[in-house]
Amino acid sequence: MINQTHSEIETIAGDAGWDSFTLLLLISRWLDANSLSDGLIAHLGDLAAEEEDDDLAGGD
Repeated sequence: MINQTHSEIETIAGDAGWDSFTLLLLISRWLDANSLSDGLIAHLGDLAAEEEDDDLAGGD
């Protein structure tokens, strides 16, 4: 699902010629510099656990 934030970040990355890895690295550096990494890491861990639970339950 593409939202406004996704669209704007993709536009910036495309204009700069950044691949997905470079974009992720830059976002990670910014999160670390602004002490925001922990919240994102917890959120992604929760999402991954939900997907794993769905996989174990036979969900798609």
